[in-house]
Amino acid sequence: MRLNFAFVGAGACLLAFATPSVAEEHTPASIADSNARIAAVQAHIDAYRSGDLDRFVATFAPDAEVYANGMSAVGHAQIKALYALNFKPGAPDLRIYDNGVDGDVVWMSAGYVYANGEEMCCSLSEYKVRGGKISFLSSNTQ
Repeated sequence: MRLNFAFVGAGACLLAFATPSVAEEHTPASIADSNARIAAVQAHIDAYRSGDLDRFVATFAPDAEVYANGMSAVGHAQIKALYALNFKPGAPDLRIYDNGVDGDVVWMSAGYVYANGEEMCCSLSEYKVRGGKISFLSSNTQ
């Protein structure tokens, strides 16, 4: 199933739009599963935008795996260390360009905007969700 959606500002709801495929059957259960994955990633984005590192780390499963630009982290302590710089004063804001759902993967293309307006583009992130938490994240800056 492929769903396109828009991540919006912190605390806002997520808009989801189903794009039917001839080869795929969209059952209420499959749509509910996709919506639950989208909601978990939306909570993750909202936590990032809040600037609260602990809230952000809490969006991950305790045994989550993160792979980002040749670095890896497993579990909350390592994930917190990996992302600590993203939560320091002067860290850039997140700008989402595109996103969607493909099977059990939620994906997002984003850039980062500094206070002076300078933009660092682009990263592609793929998320897997288990039990309402991010269980796997692969993110690479392009």
